[in-house]
Amino acid sequence: MRGITSKLRFLVILVCSALLAWPVNLAAQVATPAASPETSAAAHGVQLENMDLAADPRDDFLQYAAGGWQSRVEIPSDEGIYGVWDEVHDLSVEQLLGLLDRLAASDSLPIGSDEWKAVQLFAQAKDLATRNAQGITPIEKDLAAIDALSTREELYRYLRDGVLTTHIWGFYGIYAAPDLADSSIYTAWYSGPYLGLPSRDYYWVDDESNEAIRAAYRAMSAELLEYAGYDARAAEDAAQRIYDFEKRLAEPLLRSEDWNDPQNYYHPRPVAELAEANPDFDWPAFLEFLGIPEQETVVVTEEKYLAAVDEIVQATDLQTLKDYFKLQVLLFTADALTEEIGETSFAFYGTALDGIEEQRPIDERALYTVNGSVGFALGKLYVDEYFPPQAKAQMEELVAGVIEATRHRIKALTWMTPETREAALAKLDTLRVKVGYPETWRTYEGVTIKESLAETLLSSGIADYRWWLDRIGEPVDRDEWDMLPQEVNAYYNPTNNEIVFPAAILQPPFFDYEADPASNYGALGGVIGHEITHAFDQSGAQFDAEGNLTDWWTAEDHARFEELTAAVGDQYSAIELLPDLYVDGDLTIGENIADLGGIQIAYDALQIALEESGDPGVIDGLTQDQRFFIAWAFIWSAEVRDEYLRTDVMLSFHAPSTVRAVQPLRNMDAFAEAFAIEPGDPMYLPPEERIVIW
Repeated sequence: MRGITSKLRFLVILVCSALLAWPVNLAAQVATPAASPETSAAAHGVQLENMDLAADPRDDFLQYAAGGWQSRVEIPSDEGIYGVWDEVHDLSVEQLLGLLDRLAASDSLPIGSDEWKAVQLFAQAKDLATRNAQGITPIEKDLAAIDALSTREELYRYLRDGVLTTHIWGFYGIYAAPDLADSSIYTAWYSGPYLGLPSRDYYWVDDESNEAIRAAYRAMSAELLEYAGYDARAAEDAAQRIYDFEKRLAEPLLRSEDWNDPQNYYHPRPVAELAEANPDFDWPAFLEFLGIPEQETVVVTEEKYLAAVDEIVQATDLQTLKDYFKLQVLLFTADALTEEIGETSFAFYGTALDGIEEQRPIDERALYTVNGSVGFALGKLYVDEYFPPQAKAQMEELVAGVIEATRHRIKALTWMTPETREAALAKLDTLRVKVGYPETWRTYEGVTIKESLAETLLSSGIADYRWWLDRIGEPVDRDEWDMLPQEVNAYYNPTNNEIVFPAAILQPPFFDYEADPASNYGALGGVIGHEITHAFDQSGAQFDAEGNLTDWWTAEDHARFEELTAAVGDQYSAIELLPDLYVDGDLTIGENIADLGGIQIAYDALQIALEESGDPGVIDGLTQDQRFFIAWAFIWSAEVRDEYLRTDVMLSFHAPSTVRAVQPLRNMDAFAEAFAIEPGDPMYLPPEERIVIW
């Protein structure tokens, strides 16, 4: 699905990219910890070949830690960014494609099974010949239904009934998620509209870059409408009117940075208030159609939008509304129709926004389609093949070590009152840890393989939507996963107070059971610490140990915490990425706090591990402290296109990878000591400017 819906974002999903490295000859200039003989890292842990040993870590730590890797890597033409995370992702893609090819050739899968559906969907997505021959036939029924609308009453009925039968989202999106006031129960949430541009700012922030993207969006919209039968002039006119309409819809929406605070989007409201705000839309009939007629309260994420949407729609002519819905159908299905239509969509969403030169190979795109539709069926096969039980056990030990280090750090906090500190420790004690894969696998009985890819994906989308709607009013299943085991990623979920690490991330360079402690603690340990810290960032700190949105801080703690977070925002906002392009310290505040806390916690965890198990000594001329910081920097190594970077700064809750690689380290005394960084060195940050929150 392209574009955005204004939707629930409290489930903080950490999506990581990569970049960093430093020189062996400096090891002689700094303290080395042990009298043990030098050993060889062999093929495990930090690798010298990935570093630039001629670089000075005090001048450019990123070049030092990852310069060798960077010199060998070019951004593929089908990527806007390419980093160490992407290398690991590509490995998992290769593994998954091999699995699908072997299954397709085996003829051993029971017809109708979830695994069979995965193989059939994979073949259907790759079959460009059939997709090209079908043209827009798979969506003609939707387009004709929109054409037939002759009154606003019919349009509102179409919005009400079409959400479970067509490729539209409309204006009144209802979905299911845990209630923040009682995270044990699923409730109904109401979000904003579907928009073709990635965020509100693309419509309302005026600068040269945004105007070029707007023009490209209108051009793409016109081209897509021509596929639906518009002549060129009519398509261009419709595209402009749709853009103007979307801009009005976008105006009352929350800004991206507003989603960092749950108080901005958690607004439970009686259904009667929704009906009063949207009198032309039959809310009771809509909820009955969705199967939740008894629902009395809905959580409104966009209060200003709720109040404004009816006036905006009423002020818009019927033809523009119909054009808007037709474009929505085309955007939702473009990647499932012909090559030509898919390329038209990609030219905007891939090239104009991110600078990507060409699409990924068709088999990889087909794999993403499978993951997005029946992903856990494929994930079970992936885990059976590539994730041994011992990896899960060792990872759980590593997590336990980082949690213990977090406990020590919270106990030692000087800025937090004893009352709040005890509550923080209680939250840490109830933290759930999920490693590798879910204990119970999701099934896909409602998904049907249809005559066309677009229809199959509609079947999948409707089945998924019904699966969620059926949960409203039901207890939350605490054992479920919000991420596939084959994803190279991790996340913290505040309503479940849990950290989750899928199987695919638990491989080198993130985790290697044969590597030295520093390599594992610096890489994956830092990621684990990052996710734990999300429980106490400016958003996670508003949720208690049970995952409920509640205030468990004293006023004194709030004031000190806000002072510290403001300092983090200011520090990151001063970092220039390109001429006149700076990190958005407000948008990325939560992830920056997690990076700062995560690496500091992981460092403490390493010290505990070394004390308990012994220091392996100098390896390849590097101490454990030095290897720890190199490991962190290296996993964030990445090459990035300028276009992608500009889009990333506008949209992402994460600072760019080059910043994540170095800035958290600059805030650590141990980093400066490990590399003899002194005043005047580019990597030096004065002690009074170093920030420690957790």
